[in-house]
Amino acid sequence: MKNYVFALLSIGFIIFSCNKDDDDKGNDEKAKIQLITSATWKYDTAAIDADKNGTPDQPLPAGTIENCEKDNTVTFKSDSTGTVNEGATKCSPGDPQTTSFKWWFKDNGAVLHSPDPIFGGFSGDVKVIELTTTKLRVTKEVTVAPFPAVNIVLDLKH
Repeated sequence: MKNYVFALLSIGFIIFSCNKDDDDKGNDEKAKIQLITSATWKYDTAAIDADKNGTPDQPLPAGTIENCEKDNTVTFKSDSTGTVNEGATKCSPGDPQTTSFKWWFKDNGAVLHSPDPIFGGFSGDVKVIELTTTKLRVTKEVTVAPFPAVNIVLDLKH
């Protein structure tokens, strides 16, 4: 009888522990949603991550990001939509001032996905390296022919 009670208690403990892990994962993503939607993001820096470790290794070549892109802002909303604002300087006068996009986290907030272009044309999956109250660092592998693929690290700030 003692063995049965011990076995039942053990199974209950295991089930409870598994449920807690699932809740923690949901809470992590909720916390990331709160951070990313807390304020509007603007460009800070962009660089090449040659060794693909999430840390910038060298600046992008001059002119890679135009000044008219550096004043753009990105606002994420908790309903998985957002807005890119062209800022005071538009790259093309015919472009709309604002553009809407959809977004969501994948892999418990480790990946930010958007089917629409947001970060200077980035779309699809971008890996979230850091997300705090004042900093969003993402990275994405890009290929510009005839050069080999490189990781670009983009930092946004409040």
